[in-house]
Amino acid sequence: MVGVQKKVPDRLKGKTMDWSSVGGWIKENAGTGATLVGSLLTGNIPGAVAAGVSMVSGATGTDDPEKAMAQLKSNPEALVKLKEIAQKNEESIRRHIETMERLKLEDAQARHQTTQETVRAGDKAEDPFVRRTRPGQSWVSLFAALAYVFVTESPDIMILGALLTLPWAYAGLRQVGKGVDSVAGAMRARKPGAVK
Repeated sequence: MVGVQKKVPDRLKGKTMDWSSVGGWIKENAGTGATLVGSLLTGNIPGAVAAGVSMVSGATGTDDPEKAMAQLKSNPEALVKLKEIAQKNEESIRRHIETMERLKLEDAQARHQTTQETVRAGDKAEDPFVRRTRPGQSWVSLFAALAYVFVTESPDIMILGALLTLPWAYAGLRQVGKGVDSVAGAMRARKPGAVK
């Protein structure tokens, strides 16, 4: 969609600050009592961010992040009021933060699960090319790294690290025993009269 631009509402034009920046400042400068509000504002759950915006707006009298930041920096009473609001809503704030952390962990777990399912599907593929591609790439990369070390007078650690990335990743996604079992199984299969 070349040439298509999103229209920015007039009230947001020229704004360089967002609520996340306000949250970061609160976490670093507001002290105990209000730091949890800063955590809400720097999160990525809309309901938690909205709760944080509501609390800061209640303390500063504005829903504009730049004006709210200016109020918090220049008016100590606004900061005191924010701490009071945070104390009244501490249980709710902690619940929002707990939800943010739980969702973050669930997301990481889902990514790991997807990676493992992809690896297992490749290991079980009926097509030999698909089944052997990852281990083959790892072996080729390992041999290239060994050749690089023995042929080059002064090997560059960055190049060596890049060459060893595939073997290390392959070994990290699998247990060592599986690799040994695979090699042993391949060797048994090559013997005449071996049972496959």
